Amino acid sequence: MPRRKRRRWVFLDPPEIKPSEIEVSLDELEALRLADIEGLNQSDAARIMGVSQPTFHRILRSARRKAGIALVGGFRVKITGGEHIMRKFRCFDCGTEWEEPFGTGRPDTCPKCSSPNFCRVDAGKGRGKGGKGGGMGKGSGGRW
Repeated sequence: MPRRKRRRWVFLDPPEIKPSEIEVSLDELEALRLADIEGLNQSDAARIMGVSQPTFHRILRSARRKAGIALVGGFRVKITGGEHIMRKFRCFDCGTEWEEPFGTGRPDTCPKCSSPNFCRVDAGKGRGKGGKGGGMGKGSGGRW
């Protein structure tokens, strides 16, 4: 049989929900998820996010501070965009453009019309045509 919970002294009233809000970036939200929900250590979580461990620590410290302020102060949380990398695609059939995060693999079909006829449109990314990929295409100055 478990022991009875001991009474604790708490000098805090439950917060009233305030009309103001506190902004939490997607980077901060992801850091909270990796460290506190997934239980990863900072080195592994930093590697997943593509940042150094000290940078991950700063992001996580900021996220935890904002979460505490929101909970204790009764502020609403507004999730804002962070600096994250997305790939952009365009469907040839319906013209829909959408974004997918890196590391998720190439989508099979367009999310709107399910057509397999689409391409990436984020110019200047990767090593395709027009990039500085060092390929042996026209005008590359190659020997062949």
